[in-house]
Amino acid sequence: QTLEGGTRVSYGARAVIKGGLQAVPKLTVPGGLMVGDDAGFLNNLKQKGTHTAMKTGMMAAETVFEAVKSGSTGSEELTGY
Repeated sequence: QTLEGGTRVSYGARAVIKGGLQAVPKLTVPGGLMVGDDAGFLNNLKQKGTHTAMKTGMMAAETVFEAVKSGSTGSEELTGY
């Protein structure tokens, strides 16, 4: 229902971000937050990201909840994350 009439604008592949803190991308964009291993929070030595994915997901949910509670329309960048 939500995607009815939608079209794919691009295709992509996953890449493992390595390189430490300087390799982490910008985590916020207007209307969106990056979480988990897609945001670069991955234990490269063990190739695991479950705990960091859960924690960043929880942090993102708390940030979105506070924004909605304060009347956010969802179009601004949630820099509190």
